[in-house]
Order: sequence, then C-alpha cells, then structure tokens
Amino acid sequence: MNIDLVAERLATAGATVAGIVRSDAYVPDAVSEPHLYVGEWAESYDQTYGGLVDAEVQIRVLVSRSDDRAGQQLLRQFMARRGAASVKAAIEADPQLGGACDDLHVRQVRGHRQYQVGDNRYYGAEWVVRVIGTDSEEE
Repeated sequence: MNIDLVAERLATAGATVAGIVRSDAYVPDAVSEPHLYVGEWAESYDQTYGGLVDAEVQIRVLVSRSDDRAGQQLLRQFMARRGAASVKAAIEADPQLGGACDDLHVRQVRGHRQYQVGDNRYYGAEWVVRVIGTDSEEE
C-alpha cells in the first residue's frame, strides 16, 4: 500500500464533499476554508505474513472562525453520517480508493475545536479513518 497514493485518493474523495473549497493530500501551510486535508498517519506493519498494513489516518476540515455560529454549523453539516456534505459518506463511497488500498472505514469524528495554521485560527473537526492494505515491494 502506497500511502502517498492513498492520501491523494482520500483528498480527491474529500473534494467531492459539498461545500469544501480546497482538498489536499498534505498538511497545508495556508488554508482556504472550508479546507479538507489528510493529516497524520499511524501504521502497524506486518499484521500478517503477507505484509498486511493496518493504518489510521486523520482527515481534518477547517472552517472560518470569523462568525462563531456559522463556522460551527457548517462543521456539523460535514460531520453528518450521510448526505452531500458528509465527509464520512464521501470517503467511504469507494472503500478501495480505486485500488490504492484493500479497505477503509471512517471510524469516528472528533470535534469540533480550534486549530492554528500559521498565525490564523480556525474551527475544525477530525475524522479517524482506518485503512488496510498489503505492503507491496513495488516502488
């Protein structure tokens, strides 16, 4: 499983969420809210003799903090289980990410709270995604 490819495909899926302005496979230096990005990874190697990798990745969405209520209401729409604005539904629409992994599942959403990027603060939420794939020796 190539985590760069998985991150790219997660960002592509995130771009389909209604209301997301920008979606990145990497942690951004600057935010264009509402902004979805693929954050930290935790990988457990060699879960089977065949090289199964069991990973957790954090996906974050940041929204404007200029209006307390509007930003948090928008986050709650993104936190829904279903619908056009659901991050969970968009990520799970193709659980193999076009062959980039064997399976994935959005395990939970945490939020919302404030995040800082550079000098700016945003309201945000974080989705924990379990990704399973086979460790390929192909580069």
